[in-house]
This record gives sequence, C-alpha cells and structure tokens, in this order.
Amino acid sequence: METSSSAQVQNELSGKLTLTLSPGKTLDEFCERHFDNYNSDQFEAVAIRVFYGKEIVVTLYALDKVRQEGSNYNINKIPVKKFKSTTFGMSELLSFISEFNFTLSTGNFPLEDMEVINK
Repeated sequence: METSSSAQVQNELSGKLTLTLSPGKTLDEFCERHFDNYNSDQFEAVAIRVFYGKEIVVTLYALDKVRQEGSNYNINKIPVKKFKSTTFGMSELLSFISEFNFTLSTGNFPLEDMEVINK
C-alpha cells in the first residue's frame, strides 16, 4: 500500500471501544441508578453513547420489551426508547468499569490493512 504525502491530518479520530464491567456490577444496575424511568422488567439496554466535552452526557438506547407492536416506526428497525443523563461525573461512570480497550484511527487507512513490522 502506498502512502501519500497529501494524507490529511485530522482533528477527529474514530474507532471501536470495548469495556468490561466491574465484578458484581451489571448494565441494568447502572441504567436503573442513572436513568429516570429505566426499569429492567420493561427495558433492555442495547446501546450507550458517552459524550465528554463541556459536560458529560450519557445517552442510553433501550428496547421496550412491552411495546413492540406499533405503526409509528419502520418495521425493519428496532424501536428503542432514548434516555439521557447529565447528572453524574466521570468517576461515577468509571466506577462501573473494570477495564476498557480502544483503538482510534485517523481514517486515512483501514486498520485491517495495517501490518506491524517491528515484532
């Protein structure tokens, strides 16, 4: 693969993050504690977005297990309820996490095309 001197330097990196919850902690416990009206009998957490900037905004997307039938959404999509919270700090968020791992890329080259040569 050739590199180009015209490769654009970016101010934004993107990638994938995985995390492991702390022993004894569950995603449902986290959601019930931090999102008003979340209840694991009715909802199943399917995605969480964390924004860190001037404030921390955590958004939860949860499947409503009770309300699956309806006509006001695309039947080819998964209907989710959106919960938002700005009421806790980073240390409280991190208290639920035992470890995380992520790789960020400029997007100029696909990660799967990289080969480490200094083994």
